[in-house]
Amino acid sequence: MDLGREVLPYALGAALAFVRCGAFMLTSPFPGPFVGTIQRVGLAILLAWVAASALPPASVPPTLDMQLMATAVGEMFIGLILGAVLRFLLAAAEVLAQTLSLASALSTPSTFNPAMQNPEAPLALAVNLLAILVMLASGVHRLVLAWLLESFRLLPIGATLHVQASAGMFVDLAAAATAVGTRLALPVVAVTLVAQVTLAFISRAAPSLQLFSVGFGVIVASGVSVLMASLRDIVAGLSQHLLLVSPRINELLLDVGAHGQ
Repeated sequence: MDLGREVLPYALGAALAFVRCGAFMLTSPFPGPFVGTIQRVGLAILLAWVAASALPPASVPPTLDMQLMATAVGEMFIGLILGAVLRFLLAAAEVLAQTLSLASALSTPSTFNPAMQNPEAPLALAVNLLAILVMLASGVHRLVLAWLLESFRLLPIGATLHVQASAGMFVDLAAAATAVGTRLALPVVAVTLVAQVTLAFISRAAPSLQLFSVGFGVIVASGVSVLMASLRDIVAGLSQHLLLVSPRINELLLDVGAHGQ
């Protein structure tokens, strides 16, 4: 018995499973940049080992040729789109954060956000961290990891992929993220808008009052007050939006795989 020929399919299966899991780590906000690279690679290896233990060897190309390279590209694509689904869902928090910062006049001070790799207003960073806490508390990260492992059953290694079928899904996800983020920020936007219009009328009626410094404090105080009052509804809305990850991933896998034909 040729031991190398017997072991090679299992080794290739584990390597291809790692490609899918590693690509998922690249685009997924979980575990994200707040976790070290070694820990993320270790999690990818663990998930690949769990997935490869249930892979049939017949599903893996037996030779090191261009077919194997094409299969690796397909595995990378699957991992990237699975992680991107969660990132697009979490983008609602980014829209919410930026809208709240602009509406409450707290967008001027900035701090570095390691998740976005750019400066960000402290209020926006706090809202983004809140969204990550909501994701963890709702168990969305467990659902995503479960779907990553389930993808090896729905889309086995070497399966035929319909790449173009994923475009419509991500357009819908982007539109939904924008709508949800804007809707959750509407109470703060409405109150601060009323405050700004009121201050504008007062300043127009009595220009000598010089309400700029006072008005800035009024806008900040009103925006933060409404934000704290609506925080429970914001958390509930984010949780409800993030829990759509299961039907979204299921639909995506069916569209990309042969089931979508």
